[in-house]
Amino acid sequence: MEKRQLKIDVLGTSFVIQSDESAEHLARLSSYVKTRIEEVKSRYSFADPLTIAVLAALNIADDMFKSRDGRELQFTGEEISNVAERLLDRIDEELLQHTPLEEEKP
Repeated sequence: MEKRQLKIDVLGTSFVIQSDESAEHLARLSSYVKTRIEEVKSRYSFADPLTIAVLAALNIADDMFKSRDGRELQFTGEEISNVAERLLDRIDEELLQHTPLEEEKP
């Protein structure tokens, strides 16, 4: 499988991520991490970047553990909008792949 690269900027530092995953998947991961970091930064604006990164990592780990345990996760409005947009895109793609049925003539 082809390796893909994605450059992300987080807390003033650039990272290049290499993965077999799709570019879309990598972009979603990056967006999720950035969102969680911004949530922490908004609450702890006085904290240094390392503290913010660790707190965001703990929040992400909490999400993962809750998901594994089947407990309810709390999603932000932005996350819900992103999921809804991806679902609508997939529905549109599926609809475009199907041609309308011809009407039967009497």
